[in-house]
Amino acid sequence: MKKGFTLVELLAVIMVLAIIMGIAVVVVNNVVESGKKSVYVNYERDLRGATENYFINHMSEMPLIGSSKKIEYKTLLEAKETETLKDPRGGNCDASYVLATRKPDIGNNIDIDYKICLICTNYKSSGC
Repeated sequence: MKKGFTLVELLAVIMVLAIIMGIAVVVVNNVVESGKKSVYVNYERDLRGATENYFINHMSEMPLIGSSKKIEYKTLLEAKETETLKDPRGGNCDASYVLATRKPDIGNNIDIDYKICLICTNYKSSGC
């Protein structure tokens, strides 16, 4: 009696490995895509924080009560309030901006509503 695997057994093992690899590729692609989406969310948070800091450092640029002001990403970058935002899918996010609308102040607190518009080469936030 000969020892070894038959052709059918080898093909069965190869098929099982191929199925496992196919599933692994799909899972890895989903994880990578999810990571790219989280980069965009973090960029939006960064732009909001950068705009808040910009107004702290440039009080004269703050919108008047009841009005809005568009602060472009390039302005925030030049003021060193943010770092370069690179599109994780390739390209850049240079066209991004924040629309700051000042509500009536409550007491001594300045109330500003921020609408973040992240525009990258391969992504545009829903608020734009």
